[in-house]
Amino acid sequence: MTVSLFHRLLVAPLPFVPKPIVWQLSRRYVAGTDVESALDVVSTLNELGCKATIDVLGEDSTTRAEVDEAAKLYRQTLTGIEGRKLDGNVSVKLSDMGLRFDQALCYQVMDHLVAEAAERDNFVRIDMEDSSVTSITLDIYHRLRERHDNVGTVIQACLRRSSDDVARLLDEGLANLRICKGIYVEPEKVAWTDADDIRRSYQALLEQLFEGGATRVGIATHDPVLVEHAEALIERLGIDRSRYEFQMLLGVAEALRDRLVASGHPLRVYVPFGERWHPYSMRRLRENPAIAGHIVRNLFSPN
Repeated sequence: MTVSLFHRLLVAPLPFVPKPIVWQLSRRYVAGTDVESALDVVSTLNELGCKATIDVLGEDSTTRAEVDEAAKLYRQTLTGIEGRKLDGNVSVKLSDMGLRFDQALCYQVMDHLVAEAAERDNFVRIDMEDSSVTSITLDIYHRLRERHDNVGTVIQACLRRSSDDVARLLDEGLANLRICKGIYVEPEKVAWTDADDIRRSYQALLEQLFEGGATRVGIATHDPVLVEHAEALIERLGIDRSRYEFQMLLGVAEALRDRLVASGHPLRVYVPFGERWHPYSMRRLRENPAIAGHIVRNLFSPN
């Protein structure tokens, strides 16, 4: 049995599994269903020496009411971070802000949200979604960055276009970027699908960012090979700790996370929460069945 087939067999029955059982699979990776639960998790992470970024679970909103509700939750999150003096910011998917049905609305809502974050001395990260919206996501990021300093976005190492995107963003001075492998299943004409090719792309992009003068880089990975490469690159280039941070998902590779923190590296944990945890979990598993194997491995691992 191939690994891919094994992962797909793990995913296949999940739509028929009762939600309480699915929650048992998800709760290590989801902070809860409300803002206060997420803030409590961030408080604990801060005590462990980690920063955090909070994500309100949801994407592909189809109505203005859904967009308004998502924006309201982000405002409450920013208020809570400030009120509790937590070391955390927020990450936002533009499709949750109406990207797929009203791009003008999406920009308007994001402009207000980034401005409110600035008033609270905070930061907004625009998450990257599938390749169908890469260009418009970067365009909106560019427009926001012309008006605000406290906004960044994400580059996916799996996409063949990413080196060109990084070069353009560096030339424009838009250099607060998170780099990740990318979880979306993409056609081969736009993305590398081989794990080694994606890893090589990630390493090359990280070098491009550091050597190109990026002001801040989020090194988002749980891959020990990529972590070791990043550590070696940071040391070789003499990169100041103000210019980078490692980033990891809540509940994943905690032993590696703790080692990085103990070594003095800045590290931020991605903390998702929200009522839409179930469709989010199902969608992530359908889009990339390999995640199922990752979940199972971690469920039976003490770290």
